[in-house]
Amino acid sequence: MLKGLAKQLSSGLILGLSTVIYAVSYAALIFSGDLSAFLPYALTITLITAAVGGLYGVFSEEATFVNGPDSNTSSVLAGMVAALAATPLPGTHPLHAAVALLLLASVSTALAYLLIERFGAARLVRFIPFQVMAGFLASTGWLMSSGAFNIIAGTPLSADGIAAILEQPWRPELAVGVLLVVALDLLTRRFNAAIVFPLFIVVVSVVVNLVILLGCPGVPSCQPERWFFQPFTRLQWLPPWDLRFDSSLLLELARMAPSFFALAFVGTLTVLLSLSSLELTYKRDFALEPALRWHGRLTLAAAALGGYMGVISIGRSTMCRQTGGGRWTGLVICAVSLAVLFGLGWVMAWIPKVALGALVLYLGVHMLRQWLWDLRKDLNRTDLLQVVGILACVIAFGYVVGFLAGLLAACIFFVVNYSHMPYIRLDTTLASVRSSVIRDVADQQHLNSAGAACRIGRFEGFIFFGVANSIYEWYRAAPAQQFSVLLLDFSHAKGIDQSAVAVIQKIVRNEAAQEKCLILSLSEALHDSFRSALQTVPEAQRPGITRSFDAALERAEEFVLAARQGATDSADSSRAGPLKFLESAQDQQDFAAFLDSVHLDAGDTLFEEGQASDETYFVESGRLEVVKLGVHRMPVRLAKVFAGSMIGEMALYSGLPRSASVIAVEAAVLRVLTREGWMRMKQHRPDLATRLDHHVILSLANTVGRASTALSQQED
Repeated sequence: MLKGLAKQLSSGLILGLSTVIYAVSYAALIFSGDLSAFLPYALTITLITAAVGGLYGVFSEEATFVNGPDSNTSSVLAGMVAALAATPLPGTHPLHAAVALLLLASVSTALAYLLIERFGAARLVRFIPFQVMAGFLASTGWLMSSGAFNIIAGTPLSADGIAAILEQPWRPELAVGVLLVVALDLLTRRFNAAIVFPLFIVVVSVVVNLVILLGCPGVPSCQPERWFFQPFTRLQWLPPWDLRFDSSLLLELARMAPSFFALAFVGTLTVLLSLSSLELTYKRDFALEPALRWHGRLTLAAAALGGYMGVISIGRSTMCRQTGGGRWTGLVICAVSLAVLFGLGWVMAWIPKVALGALVLYLGVHMLRQWLWDLRKDLNRTDLLQVVGILACVIAFGYVVGFLAGLLAACIFFVVNYSHMPYIRLDTTLASVRSSVIRDVADQQHLNSAGAACRIGRFEGFIFFGVANSIYEWYRAAPAQQFSVLLLDFSHAKGIDQSAVAVIQKIVRNEAAQEKCLILSLSEALHDSFRSALQTVPEAQRPGITRSFDAALERAEEFVLAARQGATDSADSSRAGPLKFLESAQDQQDFAAFLDSVHLDAGDTLFEEGQASDETYFVESGRLEVVKLGVHRMPVRLAKVFAGSMIGEMALYSGLPRSASVIAVEAAVLRVLTREGWMRMKQHRPDLATRLDHHVILSLANTVGRASTALSQQED
């Protein structure tokens, strides 16, 4: 118990000092230029923000989370304050105008947090790709390293800072800092970081104080201001209730509304990205909505006391976790911030810059190694380049630009990769895939031979321009003279964009120009898009449109069979009907002598699923459906039966119960062959019985063969 409290105390002291240092830099950033004279007020504002933010870990689901002033929001606030300071406001003091802006900005951002939490929109961050998160974490490591250089030598890893280092490369404080980072790395490999970090701060502070203050007085490189922080004195406070301003400030703040929206966006984005990135570091999921709720509440509390919005910090949260922090750590951070605020800033004068700077630099380099160097083994080259690109953008342009650039790159790579994924679920012809319509053997055999002239493509997923162009290339790859019918199945597509519709329109125009049959099967999501797009196509050239793949197959079959019928109009009409498998009219008449007649009205049931039966039927007229009970005993249509078809033949041979029900969709006339009639036929006309057997075998063989081919196409 005591050991755990000691760890949390030491962790809180380290993080408290680090938070104060960051607060000082953010204060100088926000109140720069003409407002630099009011820096004591800015220090008070940022320390209040740090103190309130330190309490975040007490309320959040993860005790090691640390909240406080953030570089992203502080940068946006600095721009807003500078713009307001440059605007003449005769009736309002510049300090009061700046504090009023911070108050309004904090309240509006807090409301944005709470509204997003209320409507559950925080989960959208889950759609951000891993490589963007990795780039965000690697960028955090870089910014921590840059901040460490700024702490140690006042030269961040910016273009100006690097130029300053190159102009004066010999800086003993930087050399000592790098050596201390190496020492930290060696120590943490052998000992617990929670023990190493506080001892490191104490030992380095004692040694540097002894060396600088006692060991080398008068040496230029040993000047105390070069190695130690300056004490904070004469801090001042302007509470919100003491603000004085007139209507000109209100009008100016109203004109700045877009900037407030931008700040709320940056703050929300930073919070959610930080949480998602910490999920990767902590290897666990965090609830986003409660986190936003507490960000909103603490931001309102800070604003009420004269502070501004705080954001969860990836770097300081990671440091808190590694140093053994917990619930009490946040209270210690709050206490340290308040202590500096109320006069104990002189303690900072005894803490060497190099001690805290080396610790921050070690953690920053560790994050860079984890989220950049180590990932080279796990990510492919494209994803790794995205991580490096995000890091480069953050270094050059800042966090927000880096994130947006990374997100844009991820979207582009996704589009390119998705367009190269297998977009065709089924690529076949009508000879292999058939509708649910039960047809006679002659029709089946014709479709087997002539169905190769009907090309079929099934496309799934979201159809955007990249996929549509691939579909067009697939369409153009086939010889134009090979197919007379084209069936494009989009019945399982989730959506389509307008550019993809334009590509499909090209296929429609090409098929119409060649006077070929085009059939489109469209899902509900695509139907409206195509309906409006095809209004520009002449009605005579428009494709046939269905809502299901089965209906599209049926229409294609009818087209192929109609072409055969036109070529055989002069054929013997005696072969028409369900008995046309018999060549002569006399054989048909003799066969009919063994049959009985059945008349059904629309809605009548021919037989039911599970019913015992031993007879087969020949449909002379009308239309029926084969129906089977599915989930929750809801009927599912399996097949359609038209005139000229045979149905129920398996019961004649096996005597097993019916596997499905058959219902008349419209009035129908059928001829029935009972098992008794079949036995009489085998006795008196065995030749007819043999030809019936042959007919049934052909029908079943066609059905099984077609199903096997379709299954193999699906698996491919």
